This record gives sequence, structure tokens and C-alpha cells, in this order.
Amino acid sequence: MSDEDKTSDSGVIMCEAGDCGKTDCEKCQEALTPEAKSMEECMGRSMETLSNAFTASAKRWEMIVYPSLFAFILLAGYGFYLIYSLTQDAHQMAKNMQQISDNMIVVSESMIAVSQNTNQQTAAMRDIVVNMNNMNASMNQMRHDMSVMNYNVSRPMSKINSFMPW
Repeated sequence: MSDEDKTSDSGVIMCEAGDCGKTDCEKCQEALTPEAKSMEECMGRSMETLSNAFTASAKRWEMIVYPSLFAFILLAGYGFYLIYSLTQDAHQMAKNMQQISDNMIVVSESMIAVSQNTNQQTAAMRDIVVNMNNMNASMNQMRHDMSVMNYNVSRPMSKINSFMPW
């Protein structure tokens, strides 16, 4: 093989690899066999189809991912706000627990006084019940005495009434 054949073969190989660096690649294309040309066209079409499919898929994913990412950022911000509010409320509750504890001590002391007063009222009610029983007995005795008096006065009065003009 001559040097010219070697350089033209290496140029074709470099051209297929895209490394020829020549501005006029028609010489390289003419040197290719028809099988190589059809293979190159097939690979070019395949790569173009793959590129178009990838671009279309990427656009579909962009339509899903970007709004989802925006929604996630919104929800994350709202979640942060809710957690912040919860911690503030828990802080307020913890702060007020000392006052609640102090008030519960006062209520407990007051309940002891109420219990003592209730015991005193119960004892007083027992005395009232005894006095009411005594009053009932006295009223019953008075009723009996009135009945005896009525009997003792009504008999003579019936005789005296017959003499009276009215």
C-alpha cells in the first residue's frame, strides 16, 4: 500500500470517528462504501429519534416535576408554620402551668374549709331535727289538750246556749 492509500484510509476512519478536522468532509463521504453510508444514516436517524423521544419525555417530566416541586415547597413551608405554632402554644401552656398549679393549691385549701363547714352544718341539722321532733311532740300534746278542753267546754256550753237569746 502506498502512503496516499494509508492517509486516505486513516482519514476515513478519522472522519467516521468525527476527528478528521476537515471542513470539506465530502471527500471522506465519497470514500465510504454504500453499506457504511446506509449504516451511518441509520445510526443518525436512530440517534435523532432517541434524542426526540428523550426531549419529549423530558418535557413531560418537566410538566409533572416542576409543579410537584412547587407544591412540595408550599406544603413544607406550611408544615414549618404549623410546627412553629405548635411549639409556641406548648411554650405558653408550660408558662401558665405554674399559675394553674398555684390556683389548684388555693382550690384545695378552700375545699378543706368547705368540707369543715359542711360537717358543721350536718351537726347543726342533727340538732334541728331533734328540736323539730320535740316541737312535734309539744304540738301533739297541745292538740290533745285542746281536744280535752273542747270536750270539757262544749258540754256545759250546750246547756247554757239553750238559755241565751242569740
